[in-house]
Amino acid sequence: MSAMSLSQLLDYLAVRLNGQKANGEDFRMNLIINDTADKATVQVKNSVLVYWLDESSTEANVTVYMPRETLEQLALDPSIPLAGVIAIGDSSVFERFIGMLDVFDPGFNIVLP
Repeated sequence: MSAMSLSQLLDYLAVRLNGQKANGEDFRMNLIINDTADKATVQVKNSVLVYWLDESSTEANVTVYMPRETLEQLALDPSIPLAGVIAIGDSSVFERFIGMLDVFDPGFNIVLP
């Protein structure tokens, strides 16, 4: 995960987004990675996650600051409590976003008996 770019991590989060859980949602988040120069605006609308790198939106519902390692942890397993996250604005938007992410079973069967 540490070798992935911010764009790749956000693409991975977009794959984890459960469309049914995101149905009817319409929000924007500014994502600021504390320990790097990375930032992005993330939008969830029409059950899809889209993002714009190196941008911040004045229309964002929440601005979320976190270390890179925490973003990687979120991408791997959103069910684990996150460390070092600061949310300015409507923090419930970020909490709802985490709740929309699927948790994959890494031990799934490729071939069923």
